[in-house]
Amino acid sequence: MISLLNKIYHKNILDFKIKDVPLRPEPRKVMMASPDYFDIVDVKNPYMKDQEGKVNKTLASKQWDFLRNTYRSLVAKNILDEVLEIKGAVNCEDMVFAANQTFPWITDKGEKVVIMSKMKHASRQREVSYFEEYFKNLGYKIIHLKHTQFFEGMGDTIPHPGRRLLYGGFGHRSEIESYTEISELFGVSVITLELKDEKFYHLDTCFLPADEKNVLLYKKAFTHEGLDMIKTLFENVIEVPANEAENFALNAHVVYNTQHKIALIQKNNSHTTAILRKLGFEVIEADTSEFMKSGGSIFCMKMMVY
Repeated sequence: MISLLNKIYHKNILDFKIKDVPLRPEPRKVMMASPDYFDIVDVKNPYMKDQEGKVNKTLASKQWDFLRNTYRSLVAKNILDEVLEIKGAVNCEDMVFAANQTFPWITDKGEKVVIMSKMKHASRQREVSYFEEYFKNLGYKIIHLKHTQFFEGMGDTIPHPGRRLLYGGFGHRSEIESYTEISELFGVSVITLELKDEKFYHLDTCFLPADEKNVLLYKKAFTHEGLDMIKTLFENVIEVPANEAENFALNAHVVYNTQHKIALIQKNNSHTTAILRKLGFEVIEADTSEFMKSGGSIFCMKMMVY
């Protein structure tokens, strides 16, 4: 059993195996932020270029409703527990991407805690206070990072399925220094992964753990050192082609449930969909084309919470 004390890995040789990492319960509630004020007003990533003012808001609302209703159907099947909703706010056009403003966690003693993000762009910084108030009402302990300038929540911080181990992306939106502080706060180890390509500005755009043993990724988004660490911790590292990675195939949402294997994915990603089905997943395809104009898809549009 590895120590619960923090340890940061960047280019290190890993001194543990995944089976040694303490177990962690997966959250079973989905939180979404309504797209009331969703729009594209500036360019924050390559996908937003030339898209200002081009959102079909009626279609975006229909696409968001489909996703919410899909999650509600999973609640009805007892695969998830609840679908929570936070209302979008004026002048928070990107608030719908609810994976970015926070990083929720549960301690080994069962306490619900949440780290508030420190967003890179000023327009997105306005979103965070709404989520802070929401998490307070859910009974979470609120944590603000003190020693880093930028950190963008679960967009860059992805837990290993069912384990107390984190993967932390850095280079575009989050700073590597944030993971030292998070590791100390939570008493967990963090595998830090430098992101090389601006099209894959968040870790959740290029890295999709399917389960404890299998991970899907876009190889060119990572450094050699990062890939080596990933290959050490997963039995199977499955590469996704560039055209599907750029179609947000890896921004899918795998619902970690011991009895049901469900994956929600942007449509028209046949190669990745076939991989997930081969791994035993029931795959649900959705159209998030209006949100993809802003650089996000299914994973970005939800947050799993305890």
